[in-house]
Amino acid sequence: MMANMLEITNLSVGYGRKGLALEDASLVVPQGSIVALLGANGAGKTTLIRAVTGLLDLHHGHVASGGVAFGGQSILGLPSHRLVRMGMGQVPEGRLIFKQLSVEDNLLVGAAILPRAKVREGLDSVYTLFPRLLERRSSSAGWLSGGEQ
Repeated sequence: MMANMLEITNLSVGYGRKGLALEDASLVVPQGSIVALLGANGAGKTTLIRAVTGLLDLHHGHVASGGVAFGGQSILGLPSHRLVRMGMGQVPEGRLIFKQLSVEDNLLVGAAILPRAKVREGLDSVYTLFPRLLERRSSSAGWLSGGEQ
């Protein structure tokens, strides 16, 4: 039986005095699985992601009730940098790259939390998955197409 990597239990989240933006949400993501979060505008998708990734405080939100566990450990209230070190990441929508830096420098920024010995391994892995980035590693990232970014 596969362990649960992420478990959200009866999570309710609010912003200021506006009431709840998310009410009683539960979700289980088994290790190694891929999950899509779908819903109408205003359904609470972004709020859920903010609560899970430790970014809720930046938006003046608060967890009213419920829990979030990652790898079996409660993570509510942990700062986002600690969650990243635990292996959690968030890929925001849009083209949030450093356009003036090279493609490889952008990848190195993303690898900043890895031990030095693992950085080359990580770059090699990315270049294997995306050979076009290897070809363009010295180019300005601002010149990449939208899909490449």
